[in-house]
Amino acid sequence: MTNAVANPLLVVLLKSRAGVVLGRRLAVVEYVGRRTGRTHQLVVLYRLDDGLARVQVGMPDRKQWWHNFTTPRAVTLHLAGHQHRTLAHAVRHEAAVEVVAEVVQRHGDQVPEPSHHSTA
Repeated sequence: MTNAVANPLLVVLLKSRAGVVLGRRLAVVEYVGRRTGRTHQLVVLYRLDDGLARVQVGMPDRKQWWHNFTTPRAVTLHLAGHQHRTLAHAVRHEAAVEVVAEVVQRHGDQVPEPSHHSTA
């Protein structure tokens, strides 16, 4: 229910002007699936740590999205009303998984666009 109703609404809000306030802890992670080549948008909780956006993956053994980042991949992060194109990668700490991306401080900085070919 949450994924079908709340997440699409949150994506719209977080990518709008309301994202400046709502986006202090919530972000939209936008990426191209490594196998499907389809664009996905997820609402996640994040924290900033020395220029890094860190997304703790809850119940990683039950989720698949983070597998797209087992090698560094292009991602667009919508954080507090700003869009950041960067690279993200997954880091496993025993049973926990975290997806980490460097957040460029200047709005509009570019990194390579997401690859549209399969790396599976």
